[in-house]
Amino acid sequence: MKQLQAMNNIRIILESTSQPIIGVMEMLVILVFLMAVIVGLQGFEIFLDLKRMSNKMVEAKGILPVRKTTWFDLFRRRGIPMDHFVEGHIYDGIQEYDNAPPAWFNWLFFVTIGIAFCYLMYYHVLKIGDLQVAEYEKQVKEAAPILAKVQERAIFLADQPRLTDESSLAMGKAVFKTNCVTCHGQNAEGIAGPNLTDDYWLHGGHYNEIFKTIFNGVEQKGMPVWKKTLKPDDIRAVASYVYTLRGSNPPNPKAPQGEKMTDGPQAAGTKQSGL
Repeated sequence: MKQLQAMNNIRIILESTSQPIIGVMEMLVILVFLMAVIVGLQGFEIFLDLKRMSNKMVEAKGILPVRKTTWFDLFRRRGIPMDHFVEGHIYDGIQEYDNAPPAWFNWLFFVTIGIAFCYLMYYHVLKIGDLQVAEYEKQVKEAAPILAKVQERAIFLADQPRLTDESSLAMGKAVFKTNCVTCHGQNAEGIAGPNLTDDYWLHGGHYNEIFKTIFNGVEQKGMPVWKKTLKPDDIRAVASYVYTLRGSNPPNPKAPQGEKMTDGPQAAGTKQSGL
């Protein structure tokens, strides 16, 4: 009874297995390849034995054979003097030798072949591992819930009042100095990007609008999509910091661009749900 129960358990486990990792065709490919390797090595050993016998017969006649170097000889140079690796070229009394590369180089060459074969079998023949496109799609799928939470957090923060405490504004300033000065200047006076210190704005100067512009970017005008790089809380901090720069009058400001804001620099941002 115990044996029948064990056999039944094994049957259930096998039936519950979704799909074998290695199929019949893949196994046949591996076996054929291994057999080909074995036969090839055996054939090469026979060839080397015949070559040695031929060299001994020539040497018995008093003739020193000139042997050219092969890559396999360099890999298994056992008992072969360096003088036998003469190419037979003599120019101006200088005889050319085919000096072997170091053994570690030859071993490294064969290791790379082995790695390439394992890669081919793992990814392309047995299809155990994911190729680049499949790996990318898997990572995108895994990241989708995280991105959804980031979007939800950003929508929440965009509808909150702007930050006014010193620590938050200092963090926003640090984010600005790290990411924004290339286009907007050290003092937000505007370089390639617009001046952020006047009352003119291309995409709205309220805190919520600044948050939205930073979060979604304006790629057609060179403004990066910062939601791919910055956390929502960092965007809130830098948007709050940028709002405080209005009216700071830096030197060499860029000419005004966009529409003029009618409220003062300290007014609260208007509510603007969504991103």
